[in-house]
Amino acid sequence: MFAIMTAVDLKPGAGPEVAALFDATNPDLVRDQPDWLGAELLLDEEADRVVVIARWRDPGAYRTMAETPAFKDTMQGFAAPFAGPRRVRVLKSAVTMTPESLRD
Repeated sequence: MFAIMTAVDLKPGAGPEVAALFDATNPDLVRDQPDWLGAELLLDEEADRVVVIARWRDPGAYRTMAETPAFKDTMQGFAAPFAGPRRVRVLKSAVTMTPESLRD
Protein backbone atom coordinates (compact mmCIF):
# COMPACT_ATOMS: atom_id res chain seq x y z
CA MET A 1 0.00 0.00 0.00
CA PHE A 2 1.10 3.56 -0.70
CA ALA A 3 0.12 6.95 0.62
CA ILE A 4 0.08 9.90 -1.73
CA MET A 5 0.70 12.91 0.50
CA THR A 6 -0.22 16.28 -0.98
CA ALA A 7 0.52 19.45 0.97
CA VAL A 8 -0.52 22.94 -0.08
CA ASP A 9 -0.18 26.32 1.59
CA LEU A 10 -3.48 28.19 1.60
CA LYS A 11 -4.57 31.78 1.61
CA PRO A 12 -5.48 32.88 5.14
CA GLY A 13 -8.73 31.34 6.32
CA ALA A 14 -9.26 29.24 3.16
CA GLY A 15 -9.23 25.88 4.95
CA PRO A 16 -13.01 25.40 5.16
CA GLU A 17 -13.41 26.36 1.49
CA VAL A 18 -10.77 23.83 0.43
CA ALA A 19 -12.32 21.12 2.62
CA ALA A 20 -15.74 21.76 1.07
CA LEU A 21 -14.29 21.67 -2.46
CA PHE A 22 -12.49 18.42 -1.73
CA ASP A 23 -15.63 16.88 -0.26
CA ALA A 24 -17.64 17.92 -3.30
CA THR A 25 -15.17 16.95 -6.04
CA ASN A 26 -13.00 14.05 -4.87
CA PRO A 27 -15.71 11.35 -4.91
CA ASP A 28 -16.25 11.75 -8.66
CA LEU A 29 -12.49 11.50 -9.30
CA VAL A 30 -11.86 8.33 -7.32
CA ARG A 31 -15.16 6.45 -7.19
CA ASP A 32 -14.27 4.16 -10.11
CA GLN A 33 -10.55 3.85 -9.34
CA PRO A 34 -9.95 0.20 -8.36
CA ASP A 35 -6.59 0.95 -6.69
CA TRP A 36 -7.88 3.83 -4.56
CA LEU A 37 -8.31 2.79 -0.91
CA GLY A 38 -9.34 6.02 0.81
CA ALA A 39 -8.34 9.58 1.65
CA GLU A 40 -8.24 12.06 4.48
CA LEU A 41 -7.94 15.82 4.26
CA LEU A 42 -6.16 17.39 7.23
CA LEU A 43 -6.25 21.12 7.96
CA ASP A 44 -3.48 22.92 9.79
CA GLU A 45 -5.46 26.06 10.53
CA GLU A 46 -2.60 27.75 12.38
CA ALA A 47 -0.31 27.49 9.35
CA ASP A 48 -3.03 27.83 6.67
CA ARG A 49 -2.00 24.52 5.15
CA VAL A 50 -3.85 21.47 3.93
CA VAL A 51 -2.48 17.94 3.74
CA VAL A 52 -4.29 15.17 1.90
CA ILE A 53 -3.30 11.58 2.60
CA ALA A 54 -4.71 9.31 -0.10
CA ARG A 55 -4.11 5.58 0.08
CA TRP A 56 -3.56 3.62 -3.11
CA ARG A 57 -2.58 0.03 -3.85
CA ASP A 58 -0.43 1.21 -6.75
CA PRO A 59 1.05 4.71 -7.03
CA GLY A 60 1.03 4.36 -10.82
CA ALA A 61 -2.77 4.31 -10.70
CA TYR A 62 -2.70 7.66 -8.87
CA ARG A 63 -0.26 9.11 -11.41
CA THR A 64 -2.46 7.97 -14.28
CA MET A 65 -5.57 9.49 -12.66
CA ALA A 66 -3.69 12.74 -11.97
CA GLU A 67 -3.02 13.13 -15.70
CA THR A 68 -6.69 12.95 -16.68
CA PRO A 69 -8.56 16.03 -17.89
CA ALA A 70 -11.08 15.53 -15.06
CA PHE A 71 -8.36 15.72 -12.40
CA LYS A 72 -6.69 18.73 -14.03
CA ASP A 73 -10.02 20.55 -14.40
CA THR A 74 -10.87 19.82 -10.76
CA MET A 75 -7.52 21.17 -9.58
CA GLN A 76 -8.20 24.43 -11.45
CA GLY A 77 -11.14 24.92 -9.10
CA PHE A 78 -8.70 24.94 -6.17
CA ALA A 79 -6.47 27.67 -7.64
CA ALA A 80 -8.16 30.59 -5.88
CA PRO A 81 -7.68 29.37 -2.27
CA PHE A 82 -4.17 27.97 -2.87
CA ALA A 83 -1.28 30.23 -1.88
CA GLY A 84 1.40 28.04 -3.42
CA PRO A 85 2.04 24.93 -5.47
CA ARG A 86 0.95 21.43 -4.53
CA ARG A 87 3.78 19.33 -3.09
CA VAL A 88 3.12 15.65 -3.79
CA ARG A 89 5.06 12.77 -2.26
CA VAL A 90 4.61 9.04 -2.76
CA LEU A 91 5.20 7.14 0.48
CA LYS A 92 5.36 3.37 0.83
CA SER A 93 3.48 2.00 3.82
CA ALA A 94 5.97 0.29 6.13
CA VAL A 95 3.81 -0.29 9.23
CA THR A 96 0.05 -0.03 9.58
CA MET A 97 -1.42 -0.11 13.06
CA THR A 98 -5.11 -0.08 13.92
CA PRO A 99 -7.05 -0.95 17.06
CA GLU A 100 -8.06 -4.20 15.33
CA SER A 101 -4.46 -5.14 14.56
CA LEU A 102 -3.53 -4.74 18.23
CA ARG A 103 -6.20 -7.24 19.34
CA ASP A 104 -4.48 -10.23 17.70
